[in-house]
Amino acid sequence: MTLPDIQQTKPNINIPIKQVGVENVIVPFILKSKYGGYHSLTAKVSLRTDLDENTKGISMSRLLLTLKPFLDLPLKQKLIKQILNEIQKNVGSMNSYIRFEFMLPIMKESPLSDNSFPIYYNCRFEGHLNEDKFKFFQGVVVQYSSYCPCSAELCKDLNQKGSSGFPHAQRSFAHILIESSEEKYIWLEDIIEKVESSVVTLPYPIIKRVDEQEIARIASENPMFVEDAIRSISYNLNKMYGVYDWIVKCIHEESIHTSEAIAINYKGISDGLNYKYFL
Repeated sequence: MTLPDIQQTKPNINIPIKQVGVENVIVPFILKSKYGGYHSLTAKVSLRTDLDENTKGISMSRLLLTLKPFLDLPLKQKLIKQILNEIQKNVGSMNSYIRFEFMLPIMKESPLSDNSFPIYYNCRFEGHLNEDKFKFFQGVVVQYSSYCPCSAELCKDLNQKGSSGFPHAQRSFAHILIESSEEKYIWLEDIIEKVESSVVTLPYPIIKRVDEQEIARIASENPMFVEDAIRSISYNLNKMYGVYDWIVKCIHEESIHTSEAIAINYKGISDGLNYKYFL
């Protein structure tokens, strides 16, 4: 039975559309773990393509039908490039875009006590295919603690004057987006480890008293402003093999101010990632 397809009719206004598609689609997928085995995860997916000025609309279902066969395969940049190629073939477009947003579990051991528990990290994969030019991005959000250097110095001053005080700390977050070289496989776990080693003062799911004392000791040796944190992360990302481009936003949720302290930095290559990604 043949049914009418109004999407293939002519639009009333002949203007091309840069991106059209679907978002907030919940799908299951498979992700290989750096530490062995595979994760069975759930992602929130966006799929987009361009549309020429002479076609009224695309088949939104065709985007999901194109994605469906790939969900049983481990996801990474090569597979994402295949998905984008298939979208362009099936929809008849020149450009395609996909984003997976998901939570990645990593076991986190307490500093001293024999306790471990998973931490779930907000992560994302993005793929852009502009005709034959492919770009692949990986994003992570890493929580850390930041202990104010100014507050620490003021507490020392109080001690010297015969009084006492406690330095304040902030719950802090580093938002990282990297573009990796197409031939280089970069683990999300490696990005997370690189960021955590840059800021040192980390949160833990399970903390006994011995852990809390150790965390306090580490904090006293590593006070940091948001500027200190982002400089350390930037320095280490610059040394990370296979990272073509990067952008970082650090947020320190102040405990004694009504505002948040933020810093944004990016590699600064021509036509690369820039502050607009975090506007």
